[in-house]
Amino acid sequence: MAELKKFLSKDGSIRIATVISTETVNDAFRYFEASPLAKTLMARAITGAILMASQMKERLGTALHFIGEGPIQSIFASAQYEGGAKVYCENRNAELPEGVTHLGAGLGAGRLDVIQSRPFEREPLRGTVELYTGEIGDDIAYYLNQSHQIPAIVSLAARPAEKGVEVAGGYIIELMPGYTDEIIQKLEQLQPLVESTVRKLQHGAAPEDLIDIYLDHFEFEEVTHPYKPHYECGCSVERVERSLLLLGRGTLDEMVKDKESAEIACEFCGCKYELSIEALKKLRDSLDEVPVH
Repeated sequence: MAELKKFLSKDGSIRIATVISTETVNDAFRYFEASPLAKTLMARAITGAILMASQMKERLGTALHFIGEGPIQSIFASAQYEGGAKVYCENRNAELPEGVTHLGAGLGAGRLDVIQSRPFEREPLRGTVELYTGEIGDDIAYYLNQSHQIPAIVSLAARPAEKGVEVAGGYIIELMPGYTDEIIQKLEQLQPLVESTVRKLQHGAAPEDLIDIYLDHFEFEEVTHPYKPHYECGCSVERVERSLLLLGRGTLDEMVKDKESAEIACEFCGCKYELSIEALKKLRDSLDEVPVH
C-alpha cells in the first residue's frame, strides 16, 4: 500500500503533502505495457493527482488532463480524497524524438485541464493553463500559482523499470494565505540544498524523508490523513452501457444488424465487457422511451 503524509506549519502558512506511490503506480501498470517515457510521465501524473486530492475534503476529487502536441498526446490522471486513483495515456508506446532528452518534449506544447469534482454541484470546477514545461510537476505548480494564486513547490519523480516502475513518489509544498516574504526567501535558500527526489526514493525513503530539509528548518505538525492511496478504476458494466447509449440509436442499430456482441475494454484497467445482441437491443430500445411529464 502506498503511504501518504501531510504536514502544516505551526503558523498555518505552509502545508505539505508527500507520498511514496510506487505500489499504486505499479498496480496501474499491471494492466498494460508502456514505454519508459510514458511510464515516467504517467507515474508523475497519478502521483500529482493523489497529492492534490489529499488536500481536499471527503467525497471530493481532482483530475488532471495533460494535452500536448508531443508523441505522448495526452495523459489523464484522477484521484479522490479517499485515496482511489487511476491514470491513462493516449499513446503508451511514445518515445522521444531522436536527440531529444528533455522529458517534457513527450507532451510538448499544450494545456493542462484541472477538474475538481464536487458531489453537491451539477458542474465540476474547471481550470486551464498552458503547459509550462511538460514535466508534470512544473505544470501543476504553474497551475496552482496561475489559477489559485498559490505559490507552490512540486517535486514528482519516477524511475521506470522493465516491468512497471522501480520507484515513484513526490511532494507538494503550498504557501497559504498569510505567508511572508521572509518565508519565501527561506524556501529559496533551501532549494540548492534539496536532494534528488528519485535518488531518495531509490534509497528507500519514507514520505517524510522526501521533505526532511523543510521539516528541519520550519516548525511543522503532522496532519492525520485517514486514507491510503490505491489504484481504483471504478469501471463496471453499467458504465459501459451508459457509454454505449451516448453513441445514439443509429450506431446501436448497426451493431445489432451486424449480429455480433460488443466487446469493450476499459482504457484504464483493460477489463473487458461483452454485451450480447439482446443486451444491445435493450439499450437501443431504451432510447425510444420518451419520459412522461
